[in-house]
Amino acid sequence: MKKLSLVLNCTVLLAFTACTETDVAIDETAIESNQETVSETKGENVQENLEMVDFTITIENVVTPKPIFQSGVFAVPVGGSDPAPLFPGDAYEFEIDAGPHALPGDGGTRLSFVTMFVQSNDLFFAPDEEGIALYNEDGSPICENGPLDVTDQVLLWDSGTEVNEPTGSPNQKPQQAPDTEDQGEDENGVVTEITSNSCSFGNILPETSEVIKVTIEYVGPARFKVRIKNVSDATTIAVPAKGEDVRAPVPVSPGVYAVHTMPAPFFVEGVAASGAGLIASSEGVENIAEDGFPEALAMDTKAASGLIVPLSPGAWAIHEKDIQPIYSIGSPDFGEGLEAVAEDGIPTMLAASLAEKAGVRFSGAFDTPVGADGPGAIGPGGSYQFTCSGTDGDYLSLATMFVQSNDWFYSFAPNGIALFEDGAPRAGDVTDYIYLYDAGTEADEYPGAGLSQVIRQRDGDSGEADPDMNVRLINPSVQSNVPATVNVIKVTISGTSK
Repeated sequence: MKKLSLVLNCTVLLAFTACTETDVAIDETAIESNQETVSETKGENVQENLEMVDFTITIENVVTPKPIFQSGVFAVPVGGSDPAPLFPGDAYEFEIDAGPHALPGDGGTRLSFVTMFVQSNDLFFAPDEEGIALYNEDGSPICENGPLDVTDQVLLWDSGTEVNEPTGSPNQKPQQAPDTEDQGEDENGVVTEITSNSCSFGNILPETSEVIKVTIEYVGPARFKVRIKNVSDATTIAVPAKGEDVRAPVPVSPGVYAVHTMPAPFFVEGVAASGAGLIASSEGVENIAEDGFPEALAMDTKAASGLIVPLSPGAWAIHEKDIQPIYSIGSPDFGEGLEAVAEDGIPTMLAASLAEKAGVRFSGAFDTPVGADGPGAIGPGGSYQFTCSGTDGDYLSLATMFVQSNDWFYSFAPNGIALFEDGAPRAGDVTDYIYLYDAGTEADEYPGAGLSQVIRQRDGDSGEADPDMNVRLINPSVQSNVPATVNVIKVTISGTSK
């Protein structure tokens, strides 16, 4: 298959996420109900002596770009059942979905996380602002030959939110009740990297590799397992506040992770922790760095996570009432070009097929975004527009690709939508009659990460066959990062009598 030209005709944040928005659950009964609503037109389906009306159809991409592709919390140690810090020998594990990139030219997917260095007032472990690259420059996973130790990319940071005291002091978490928070003196400083194994107070601190070991394993396709293990022991850090020769392990707290493509998701070095970075959490980094509480940062990171979905060129038809020109639910693809739209965003074959189809009066393709010089996909803020003509009794059908998928497309119900209501030309927003479908031509992968999805595939027609070959509605509960239809696409109709 040909590659889709992803010319995003607007300014977008080149990052994805695991979005928290979910589509409205829709079944065929709902579609039939909407179809009945839009089918209430006056008169017989006869074209003679009926007024011809020109319609303008506008298809807009209304995605709100989010800077994080996927995010989550690690809090329950392996083998445990409840959230708890890591003590020597314990580990957190979590899995992430990420392709080499989320959008073309976005710089590639990266992993960042924040977790507390518990023997402190406000120190935390995290990669640098760029994060840990998950793929090599050639597009191969960094850990394709087995688990990779990336501890050397994890640094120790001072959040600058609480004044540093001697290790073992009462305002540090090991000496506090579990639910106590924000007990130390405010520092009102900035985030700084800990260097030379010493904080601003002068505490002697261990190397990162003496406290944690971080490995990433490719469990693919486009899926990674991250393991954070506490490797400290009873002698790792001096605790002078408890005695001259007292030493102790360093617990590690629950934390928050993010898959991103732009730098600085959680913090910016040299800037106050509050409100910094892509997520701009007011107190999330502080709450982890001072007390090991991930809730605030997790909530703010989730709010900043979402899937950026381009829309592809597509095809349309003006047709009689009782035909299904593009697809039929519960049946395989007609083999007339829908597959090329749903998998690759190429409408040529479908438009040609519609032009020859019985019951279709007019048809065509939309492929050039408004304001663009040539064909391409539309990103957030972009739109397509086309004009067509019809009379009372005519219906409109169309199809455009949900580009972050293997074979999904947006369309009206199989019979289309009536161009007239009670004898008057339809006008206004008709997005409520748009649904997201699976064409059944290629097996599904995680939206926005799949290696056989058009944005990331190296070769055409590289996806596996779908075990269910029938066209069907997308079940929004299957993939939690699929936005609601109204948060991706808006379709409006306006009509003018000739």
